[in-house]
Amino acid sequence: MTSNTGVSCNFYIMQYELLKYLRCPITKTKLRFELIREFEKEYFDLSVLEIRDGILFSENGFVFPIIDGIPRMLLEAFYDYSEFFETHLPNYQQTKLTLEANYKELFNYCSTKNRKTKDSFEFEWSFLNSNKNDKIWHQDISDLVKVFAAEVDERIEYFNDKKVIDIGCGHGFMTSKVGEISKLAVGIELSRSVEKAYLNNKCQKAWYVQGDLQFLPFDDSTFDLLYCSGVIHHTNNTELSLLLIESIIKNNGKICLWLYHPQNNRIHNIFLGLRKFTKRMPPKFSFFFLSIFVFPVSYLIKRLKRKNAPNYREEIIDLLDQFTPEFRFETPHELAKIWLKRKKYTNIRITTEDKFGFSIVGDKTTANKVLTDDDYAK
Repeated sequence: MTSNTGVSCNFYIMQYELLKYLRCPITKTKLRFELIREFEKEYFDLSVLEIRDGILFSENGFVFPIIDGIPRMLLEAFYDYSEFFETHLPNYQQTKLTLEANYKELFNYCSTKNRKTKDSFEFEWSFLNSNKNDKIWHQDISDLVKVFAAEVDERIEYFNDKKVIDIGCGHGFMTSKVGEISKLAVGIELSRSVEKAYLNNKCQKAWYVQGDLQFLPFDDSTFDLLYCSGVIHHTNNTELSLLLIESIIKNNGKICLWLYHPQNNRIHNIFLGLRKFTKRMPPKFSFFFLSIFVFPVSYLIKRLKRKNAPNYREEIIDLLDQFTPEFRFETPHELAKIWLKRKKYTNIRITTEDKFGFSIVGDKTTANKVLTDDDYAK
């Protein structure tokens, strides 16, 4: 097989392989690819020729851009990247009119539910500075593999032959670390923070896509492990999002979720009350409000109480994550277990837990398995 440039695809270690996995988020059909330009990207031990810009075409009329190395598989990408299409797609206006005539309600649904979430998480992760050894949720970046293995409840060797998807990869460091121990790791992220994730990545087996978890651009039964840490509770419907993502796991594969659980204390309830106002603000407005009224108190308390307290940027990320996302739901342990049991997962268990939330894992059973009363009693 050769690319549009005529060079053997064996040389294209990264995105040309990724293209084989990508599907239309609506029809799950294969996509036609047109190359615009390439570039060389540096990894740990080699330089790789990759796609810088291109376009993916679906048989139902959708078009998705590849911009700066990243496939932009959002349904609303047609609007988000209109300047790119006006430059590189000759029949852009006619294609736009046709898509709007056929899918206007779908575009409106996606644009409405995603707009604030994209803005808040892009702004939040802009504060992370790995060059200054910033921690991610109080963990050193070098410890992320240990965190991942603990949440999934498996030894490192387990991942050697596994295809892993990291849904809601955000900063991308976890995806990159998982790529080092697995067959491949794909990070999918709603916001443009995926751009920094791609630029910072040095692992040849870690790939990145901008996409909507409710409309994943992958076929069913593609991945051995679905990892989704602290993400689906930031969508408009936590259970619906779970139902929409789990189909891409292979039979006998595994799911690992990290979810907020309810807390019953006065400070938490005050914060939830304050969220009613801050989540409606543009992220930068929320940042200024939090910087003046919340940050000084929270930062000082943590500095006094904890030896390994967060630095300025880490604390800002914590606050933005708590106060700016439009959606933030909390799920009791038992309810999360019920959701997985309904989808015929077995060996369901809580693997990690702290005061904010918990990790839950389950094994995906074969399609014809019937759950017994004993399964539900576990």
